Amino acid sequence: MTRTRFTLGRLAREAGLSRSSLLHHEALGLLMPVARSTAGYRLYDETQHERLRAICAYRAAGLPLAAIRDILESEGNAAAQILEAHLMALTAEISRLKERQKVIATLLAQPSFRRGGKQRGKNAWVAMLRCAGFDEAEMDRWHAGFEAENPDSHAAFLVSLGLTREEVKAIRRRAKLTGSAATGRAGS
Repeated sequence: MTRTRFTLGRLAREAGLSRSSLLHHEALGLLMPVARSTAGYRLYDETQHERLRAICAYRAAGLPLAAIRDILESEGNAAAQILEAHLMALTAEISRLKERQKVIATLLAQPSFRRGGKQRGKNAWVAMLRCAGFDEAEMDRWHAGFEAENPDSHAAFLVSLGLTREEVKAIRRRAKLTGSAATGRAGS
């Protein structure tokens, strides 16, 4: 029974990586040839092929190569702990990025950014916030924060979106209720 052997070039093509990437993986001890051909080419077996698939999956998850090496070399529950730590780090980063989104959205709503710039209507503004990952509750909290921080600018911003007086009143009323509810929970 013949065992399948892969050259470095074939392995690279199948993984969609460059040969130099695989050589870097080898230098880090992530991937090792099992033999050399008579011409001196590196040869890898199915085990190394599967290992490369795992490496690619971990890279797609955003893990650095050092963490991947630790996972591949770990025993027992260590791999799960490394992945959990990475997940928690990603969750914290997403939280920081969402805060940045809110700050940018607030800055864009300021009169200094609206003057002379492209005026957006309500639909365009809502679409932009949705693309930034805001759901209804986050938009309500954003309006509540804007209303609490600068009610006059919030009102002017809403008018600049082309909203009717009734729509502006309704959004500001909902923002005040959302702000009051958040303040009530924070004080509990």
